[in-house]
Amino acid sequence: MTKGKFTINTNHILWAVYVGLLAVLLPHTAWAFEQFEPAGLFGTVVAWMGAFSFEAAIAVLTHKLAGHIERTPKKLQGKAKFAYRYLNAYAAGLVIALGVSVLANLAHAVEYGQSVKIFTAWQIPFGVYAVTFGAVLPLTSLLFARVLSNVVESEGEEDPMIAELRKVIAELRSKLQLAEQVVRSAQAEANESKLRAMAAEERLNGAAEFAARLFAEDKRQRILAAREQWPGLASSVIAVIASASPAYVSEVLNGEK
Repeated sequence: MTKGKFTINTNHILWAVYVGLLAVLLPHTAWAFEQFEPAGLFGTVVAWMGAFSFEAAIAVLTHKLAGHIERTPKKLQGKAKFAYRYLNAYAAGLVIALGVSVLANLAHAVEYGQSVKIFTAWQIPFGVYAVTFGAVLPLTSLLFARVLSNVVESEGEEDPMIAELRKVIAELRSKLQLAEQVVRSAQAEANESKLRAMAAEERLNGAAEFAARLFAEDKRQRILAAREQWPGLASSVIAVIASASPAYVSEVLNGEK
């Protein structure tokens, strides 16, 4: 369900059908209760209140039982699991309320049941007709209670295969994140190595250029290269490095000023 938007699912449809079934049973249950009340408006009101109480109890107890099943501890198995789910006050109350509804609807079917041609022609006992169209309605209500419980159970408990798939996906995601970290680390190291290589190459190119100038045929180039590399050297020392006379060194250096 999205916030601010109501979405109808299978569980909502089942509850709508279930409540509709209880509404069909309500008049029959009210008629049975009315047989034990004084004639008149008061008796009718009391009968309908009693019938509504029992049919509403069926709906509420079904809802409570479904919620109880949903909260079944996962550690329970076998008989312990069955006992936790169905041997409780919710299930007992539901069975009692359904028993009253079954008797009321069976009594109504027997009281007002008429001969149906298919039962007469096939010589089917009237009791089968009465049970089929009377008592079976509350029993169908019990079946809906079980179905609704199954819906809640399937929504509350995750399929083991899906849980295993989630676990595998989580492990793969963790491994993928670790691999991404390794790749990023390797890439960072590669970039750093590339930068060091570029710096070394620049230094090497600079050294090669300096060496070419320092050992050039032109003495003037040798003198200028020595001055640029060692600005604080005396002219006499530069003259030795450049293999030139001190006077020529002074001439070249004074000419550059």
